[in-house]
Amino acid sequence: MSEKKYIPLVETPYVTALAKDYLLGKDLGGLNPGEPSEENLLKKIADKRFDVAKRGLLVNALLNQYERDEVKLTPDSEVYKNIQLLNAPNTYTFTTGQQIHIFLGPLFFIYKIQSLLRHVKSTQSYSGIKIVPVFWMATEDHDLEEINYVKLYGETFKWDAPSGNAVGRISCSGLPELIDAIETRADKTEVNKAMFHCFRSHYKSDRTLAAATRSLLHDLFKEEGLIIIDPDDKTLKSTFFETAKKEMENRILFQTVKDQNLSLKKSGYEPRINPQEINFFWLEENKRSKLRVKDKKVVIDNTDVEVTLMQMESTPEKLSPNVMARPLYQESILPNVLYLGGSAEVEYWLPLQAAFDLCNLQYPILMQRDSNLMISKKNLEVLEKSGFEWSDLFKPEKDIAAQYFERDAHVSDKLTKIVDTITSELVSLNKELEKERKGSTSIYKDLHELQKGVAKLSRNISEEVLLSQKQNPELNRVLKIKTKFFDTKQERDEYTLSYPQILDSPNNDLSGMTAYLAIHST
Repeated sequence: MSEKKYIPLVETPYVTALAKDYLLGKDLGGLNPGEPSEENLLKKIADKRFDVAKRGLLVNALLNQYERDEVKLTPDSEVYKNIQLLNAPNTYTFTTGQQIHIFLGPLFFIYKIQSLLRHVKSTQSYSGIKIVPVFWMATEDHDLEEINYVKLYGETFKWDAPSGNAVGRISCSGLPELIDAIETRADKTEVNKAMFHCFRSHYKSDRTLAAATRSLLHDLFKEEGLIIIDPDDKTLKSTFFETAKKEMENRILFQTVKDQNLSLKKSGYEPRINPQEINFFWLEENKRSKLRVKDKKVVIDNTDVEVTLMQMESTPEKLSPNVMARPLYQESILPNVLYLGGSAEVEYWLPLQAAFDLCNLQYPILMQRDSNLMISKKNLEVLEKSGFEWSDLFKPEKDIAAQYFERDAHVSDKLTKIVDTITSELVSLNKELEKERKGSTSIYKDLHELQKGVAKLSRNISEEVLLSQKQNPELNRVLKIKTKFFDTKQERDEYTLSYPQILDSPNNDLSGMTAYLAIHST
């Protein structure tokens, strides 16, 4: 295998503008939780307060979940040890989460967990502190259409299951048959055969999707001690209820996030998500329904059925946080100090800081997950022989071509400077006309048309230069590699199903198969 190569995440298009500025520690217009540095992490740990009784409830809830899902834990297993460590006041968690896609979904599902484990391992030298990894299954999400399909060889395989309920509660009925259908289409290799056998052993018709996902992930990551938590749990929701009640009674998220979003807009960022008056759903009769305010009462969406705080407290398992309230839930029940997610997750966490303060919760360090890009060794060799580093291929085509053809780059720059001079002169002419208050409407119209024409000329020159450069066979091969691997969202468009080696060794980076280009958050 080629040596793994790393570049910082902030040097790639895999990070949004807001998330990038956060990772770089820039001022975000009042949203400044502190960049994700080791110094800030250690400060979070030093300031963390988590009730001993809550630790005991958490440990018991986790053990009960594993037993319920028939995932056996022995006293000498790494997962069992980590769960028991949560009783200790010097143990904290790093957490990531994801929707529970069937068959492990797109590649980033695995990358997210790999990234979490990498960050946990980086803390092993911390004296007197123990960090354990937690994977938060989004079992209460009801968007079945986002997780009920996979792709193989360009063909989509969809699970036909009833929608509307929390997905973790749905039985796996139909998934064994879907595995058969996919295996019929797949290449008849030993590694594929082993993968489908693995899937069958976990996705059984009498299991819920939550139980099957826990079982599969435990099988893959038990040696790393990954704790898998199902938030759809009565005990854990009872622990969270006082915070949920405070949030609903005072509309904390609704008020604070609106203010924080306004600060973001003033600083030039577009907020990722807007808060609701009530940021909870109601789980009842195999359906997850929004809760809304109507005539000063909390009612189930599209009905007049009121849900009182007393009902919520007596049946907390029916109360389900939405995407904005979920972070409050998570930080209420875990001794968590770091949350790891994608760019979108970082963006919707950032405006929650004031809400955390008002709910008396500590805001965690936010970290964007690592990304990975796999290309064949042969393609990597093409890049290297052509004089490129793989990270160069994130640049625009014209810059790559300019790098390859230094002489043509000089010619292109000369032409660009001439066009820029013309553009600058036209701007000066416009200012002079305005200053002297001369020029009819038609003159200004002609001037505007000239400016548009020069701008078009500039684009055409760049395109012509690039087009001629693309005729070079070697550069053409490089640009084809860029189009195939670097201009796509491989980790979202390709599915774990296509890489059965992951199931054999989920942490060995598909050894021997590819050049593995890792894009690290730090």
